[in-house]
Parts: sequence; C-alpha cells; structure tokens
Amino acid sequence: MADNAEKKDLIQKEMTRRSNDEIKVHNPTNEDYYITWGGLHWVVPNKNKDTGQGRGNSVLPRYLAAHYVKHHTDKLILKESKAIVEKAKKEYKGTRWPEEELRVALRTSNPELRKKYIKKMWLGVHRRFGLDEIPGYSRGEELKPKDRRPIDEQLIDDLENESPETIEVENKDNPTMISPEEKNKEAFVKAVSNG
Repeated sequence: MADNAEKKDLIQKEMTRRSNDEIKVHNPTNEDYYITWGGLHWVVPNKNKDTGQGRGNSVLPRYLAAHYVKHHTDKLILKESKAIVEKAKKEYKGTRWPEEELRVALRTSNPELRKKYIKKMWLGVHRRFGLDEIPGYSRGEELKPKDRRPIDEQLIDDLENESPETIEVENKDNPTMISPEEKNKEAFVKAVSNG
C-alpha cells in the first residue's frame, strides 16, 4: 500500500513540475491575444510585434500555453469556417446542403484542422521547470522515491547492505581466543596441581 502511495506522490510531483514548464508559443494573427488567469494577465503579441522572444512569440507556463493553443485554435477555425460558409452561401443561393457540409468539415473538433493550427502556434519547451534544481537529473530518468521509514530502519538497512570489513592482523604465533570460563578452569587446574 505504501508503495502505491509513493508512486502516486511521484506522479503528482511530476505533473506539477511539468505544468510549470515554460513553453514558447506563436501568434499567427495580426491581433494581440490576451489571457487572464487567476487575476493575472498575459499577452501573446501579434505576428508583427517583438517583445524579446521573436516576432509574435511569447513564453508561457505549460498550463497557460495549453489554454492559449486550445482557445486560439478554436477562434481561428471558427473565423475560417465563417468566411468559407459566407462564400458558399453566395455561390449556392437557395440550397443549404453545401453550407451544412462545410460546417461539418470545418468543425472545431476536426483533428486535421486543429493540427494545422497547433503546429503554427506551439513552438516547444523553452525551459523545463525544476530540473535545473536536481543535480544529475536528465529527462527520462526516474526519481528515486523518498524513503519514509524511520531513520533507524534506514540506517540498519544501509549497514546490512554494506560488505563486512575484514581486518588483517599480523600474528606470528597465531593467538587463540580463550573464554573467561576456560581461563578460570586453567587457573583452577594450576592451583590444584601446585597445591
């Protein structure tokens, strides 16, 4: 059970860390795009304005970049579909079928159409959040789960895993270990025999 909790803890930490990655995004339109999130405001400049990240580019946390790409893609698809539907209305006066077919083809949930816009807007990870704080960590490497056992148990396990130290002693006459009972027995035998 504890192993499962540790896995969930690691997954939660990784999700939190990833949500704060800095992502570079691009605005392919002639209008600035404004994002308000948690009472704070961000601007993705239009394709002609440079704010230090390149023309039309901005660096946002991942959660804001995902929000921007989703909503701006919807906005651009709807704008494109309205223009095409209006053009079709003028061409095919009196019939609604071509207009309906176009609306189905240009829906905001169309994966091919969304992919076209997302490729233009999502420029990739600018900086990975939190990874520079962990020395020696590289992408794809698993973090070692935190050991939540008492420190004594951890130290005992460490000692058990260590190899025992061997001490070499130079003895010319190979002394043997004599227990206190044997010493007393030898002393008693000497005392009786001398006695």
